[in-house]
Amino acid sequence: MDRFQNKIIHSLMVQHSTLMVQLTYRRIGDWQLAEDLVQETFLTACCKADVVCVHSKPVAWLYKTLDNLTFRESRKSYHRAEVPLSDWQTETCEIELSLEYHLPDGLNEQEKKLLLARIEEERSIPEIAEALGISEVACRQRLSRAVRKCRELMELDGLAPK
Repeated sequence: MDRFQNKIIHSLMVQHSTLMVQLTYRRIGDWQLAEDLVQETFLTACCKADVVCVHSKPVAWLYKTLDNLTFRESRKSYHRAEVPLSDWQTETCEIELSLEYHLPDGLNEQEKKLLLARIEEERSIPEIAEALGISEVACRQRLSRAVRKCRELMELDGLAPK
């Protein structure tokens, strides 16, 4: 690599390396790996300086090289995370979460309590009304409003079935 090529690649590195690291970080979520991939991109550019310096769009060449390196790295990490089927146990352990974890944000405590009592605890309307110290009619109305509000919130979040 001659001085002219060195100058061009150095200039590209100064101008674009920070942005390239940020872009790569957003794709892979690991800052150090992003820096390593950008460094490898510029190392490749140095090794292929004669190609990069005469390329019609050297910046595009850098980003394409970085894209290829990032893709290769993501494939490597995907395959490293694979678990052979023989390692899986035949029995699965399922964790059962309370309905409360599935309720959308935006419900107040009374609405949550009503929904949980009716659905998760499978309590009847008279039982819930007695526990809350309200009439059955009031309990039905409150429960109906809570269900309606829950549906609306889930539709806003895109979680409601169509």
